[in-house]
This record gives sequence, C-alpha cells and structure tokens, in this order.
Amino acid sequence: MKCRILKSGNCNINQKYSNSHKGIDIVALINNRSSVDTVLAHTDGRVIDIKTGTKNKMGATGIASYGNYIQIEHDNGYTTFYAHLSEVYVKIGQIVKQGEEIGYMGDSGNATGIHLHFELRKNKTYESNINPINYLNSDLPGINKRSISYRVYSNNSKKWLPTVKDGTTLGNINNSIGGIQVRTINGGSTKYRAHVKNGSWLPVVEKWDDTDEGYIGIKGRPIDAFTIWSEYGDISYRAHIKNGKWLPWVYKYGIKNYDEYAGIYGKEIDQIQIKIK
Repeated sequence: MKCRILKSGNCNINQKYSNSHKGIDIVALINNRSSVDTVLAHTDGRVIDIKTGTKNKMGATGIASYGNYIQIEHDNGYTTFYAHLSEVYVKIGQIVKQGEEIGYMGDSGNATGIHLHFELRKNKTYESNINPINYLNSDLPGINKRSISYRVYSNNSKKWLPTVKDGTTLGNINNSIGGIQVRTINGGSTKYRAHVKNGSWLPVVEKWDDTDEGYIGIKGRPIDAFTIWSEYGDISYRAHIKNGKWLPWVYKYGIKNYDEYAGIYGKEIDQIQIKIK
C-alpha cells in the first residue's frame, strides 16, 4: 500500500493496530519484495523527543521496548512516533518538513526483525494513540498548511497596498515603503522589526493591526532594512532597492550582519517578497 513515511513510497504491514499493540509495524515494499528503507516525516512539525544509542534488546518493556525513536509534534496537536530505528537523523527542537528524511529503519529495542513501528497520538501520550492505518498516505485531521500574508504602506500613495500571500512581489517601483505588516497562518508566531532611513531600528512587533504597535516602520519615512523571526524558522524574505535591484534572500533574523536583515542602510526599499521556505 502507499505509505508516505517511507522513501520508497510503498509498504507492507507486518502487524496491525490492536489494544495490545497500539501502532502498526511496516517494512518497505520495493520491486514487490519486503525491504528496509529510509524513514520520512509524515507531516511538518517539531521534533520533541528522540532516543539514540540503543541496540536490539528482546524482552525490553516500557519505553525501552521502542529502541531508538523519534516523536514529532504537529500543528493540530497530534504527534507521530517512529520506533526501532537503526539511525536517527534529527535533533530535539528541529523543525522538519513533510517528506524530510529523519531516520533509518532498524531492529533496536524489543524487535524480532528490522521494521518501523509507527504510532499516531492525539497528543504526546501513549494513552492517546489511535489507529494510524488511514493516515499512512493521508494528511492528519485538522492539518492546514502554513502560509504567510503581508502588506506594505506606500509613502507616495499614503495608503496600505492590498494584502498578498506567500512569495508575491509587493510594492511599486521607485515608491518607498513606510510600513510592513506580516501575518503567519495556521500556527507559529512571528516577530519582525524595521530600520528607518537615516534613523534606527524600531521596536519589535508581534501583531497585525492599525495601531503604531501593529506594523513595523513609520508612515511617511522610508524603510531601508527589515528582519523577520519565525517560531518555526521557515520564513525567508528579500528587499528591492529603489532605483536599484533585488537583494539576496535572507533566512536569518537579527541586525548585526548583512545576512540577518533585508536591505542596505541608507537605501530606500520599494518592493519586498516574503515566503515560507
């Protein structure tokens, strides 16, 4: 059957879900033969727990029975759990994307052979486990893809331009930007700040509204640099310089180095792009 948590994309089920086995055991199906395979993240999320350095230990009970494992928390509160791994490629706190390689199938812990033990939990606990069979190749309940929307204040027009979404070019050539608003959709907080031309870095903003604390910048004064922080570390952004060109994409947050913000001090920004990378 189709299975998006294995690199081959197909799997055989060796043991089904039951009251005494609250997960499913699978192996890869490659060229119609059972095989070992690389394990992939089912859904975007954050790694909240791992175990490494264990070997096969028949008869182990409790958490030790899982051997090497990975637990990932997702936007809807569910967690996915991957056990009996021979290798773990991720670290606690790491943000992973759907389909990203996270480990390799093995027989660590209480296992009679190489396979992947996969669990789906409504929260972080074993007691919340549900049968994952219907989700091996489907999205989890209530999962919506993260996206981003933003708008800019046009100093020449003296108004906010219409809101755009992920990756859209926004602004007018040779028309300086005096304000920026950023909103992430479906999980994760965002912080951002702006530097005004011939001025300084302004306070960090964490919301979107029409008050002075609901956007970065000062209406009427050109912004020459801005920086964005994302809880999930997945936002990239860039700036276009008035009478100039597009600057490189920025993937970091800060104000000390040129690659931590978009813009050039003293050079007005007239267009921006922001996207989930």
